Amino acid sequence: MLGFPMGLFVANGMEWYFHKVWLHEFPTKYRNSPFFTHIAHHKRARLNAFHDEGYAESMFKNAEIYNEKTALIALSVAATPLLPIAPFFTAGLYYGIWNYWKVHAKSHLDPEYAKKRIPWHYDHHMTSNQNANWCVTKPWFDYIMGTRVMTDASVTETNPLAIAMPNWLEKRVNKIARRILPKAFAKIEQNTQSDLQNMRQGIEVALAS
Repeated sequence: MLGFPMGLFVANGMEWYFHKVWLHEFPTKYRNSPFFTHIAHHKRARLNAFHDEGYAESMFKNAEIYNEKTALIALSVAATPLLPIAPFFTAGLYYGIWNYWKVHAKSHLDPEYAKKRIPWHYDHHMTSNQNANWCVTKPWFDYIMGTRVMTDASVTETNPLAIAMPNWLEKRVNKIARRILPKAFAKIEQNTQSDLQNMRQGIEVALAS
């Protein structure tokens, strides 16, 4: 049974890595990459207050949606050989991949949902620096890697797990997280202050790796 949450954790790590590397760094260096369409997605979201109407279209009519869905299907297929030997872990991966699509699509069709439910992804698009906040469903690996940058534009989560919990437990989780990841939290705080200053001055960091 522990395999399922482990699968969710690995899926979150995949969100962080593939978003950062496949969808940003690689297309920035190689404009003939099929994932260069993600850069266009950023431009649409930026110009339309996070909204992207492409997520209401058929994958066969929108290149970005087609690339995103086929990549997720390919990742699911790649995970399938693990099913006989680690069924709960694989189920966690399947759920994480499916939930990524569900949450990502919903957020760009309903920006208010994104502001309140997945503020880290709203901040990814609407902050001064779009080269941060790589997670979509939960910000776990952004906290681990120190890439969470917070803004005043969204309703920031109150703990790094981004899970509702009693106040007494949340205080302990926050304390433990800071004790385990002091360098990551220092980086988060420094980059958040830098971003807030950029926002006040109207400075926008170029969308790049």
